[in-house]
Order: sequence, then C-alpha cells, then structure tokens
Amino acid sequence: MIQLKITSDPIDEIEVQTAMVLAYEDTRPLRGQAGLVDWRLNGYLSDLIIQDRFQAKKGEALLMPSRGRILPKELMILGLGHQSLLQEQEIPQCVSLILEKLLLKKESSFCISLSDLTKGRFEWRSAARLVVSMLSGRAENFQISLVEP
Repeated sequence: MIQLKITSDPIDEIEVQTAMVLAYEDTRPLRGQAGLVDWRLNGYLSDLIIQDRFQAKKGEALLMPSRGRILPKELMILGLGHQSLLQEQEIPQCVSLILEKLLLKKESSFCISLSDLTKGRFEWRSAARLVVSMLSGRAENFQISLVEP
C-alpha cells in the first residue's frame, strides 16, 4: 500500500524516517531542498563538498543522521551530476535511481521534492506518477511525502 502526501510544508518539518535531497555537481551554493537542509545543518553539506567528501556525481549518495536539527531522523543526499546537462528524457532514470537508493536502504517512510528534479509542472506530474507506478505492486507499505513549494 502506498500512502502519498503532497505538502508545501518545509522538508525539515516533515516527520519521516528519511528525507532525501537532490544535489547537482554544477550548482553551488546548494539550492532547493538541499540548500534549505544545508542551512538547517549550519553548512555541514557545504563543508562536505568543500572537503571533497561529496561531489554530487550522478548516483553518489550520502546517508547521515539529521543530528536533531531537522525532524526527519536521517538525511540522504543524492547526487544527480550536472543539472545543466539533465534532459527531460532522463527524468525516469533519475526517479528510478532515487527509488533504488531508498529501497536499498529498505526505507518505507521518506520525503523528497521532485520539483528539485523537474523544471515544470508537467514534468513534475510525470515524475510523481513514475514514483507511484514504480512502487505499486510491492509488498511493503510506503509512506511518501512529496514536498513541493
């Protein structure tokens, strides 16, 4: 069963196990939900980038505790490579990568912002449909919050 909640609440105020934020190699400072979370963590994500411990290469993932600074207990940062090179036809591959990382962790309660992946409302709806269709039919119960401004 999939429980899907679409909310405009800030990602740092969603009560889930894991919040996933998306980061790009060519976007500095961090923007979108990654920028908000970085701010809440006093620049910790930026420090990891400066120390070259995370570059946001496509598929690169970092899992860390939220340190009590945000409501989700854990934070996963997923790199998607160069945002300037991301094409609309690559969005299904990115959604698949997002879910692959969350499913490898065996996470069923998570939040993410697909608007950090897509440029327009039409692409966002397609990405949201992809999330649901890729998870439908699985035995797990999922609680998903889509955090959209």
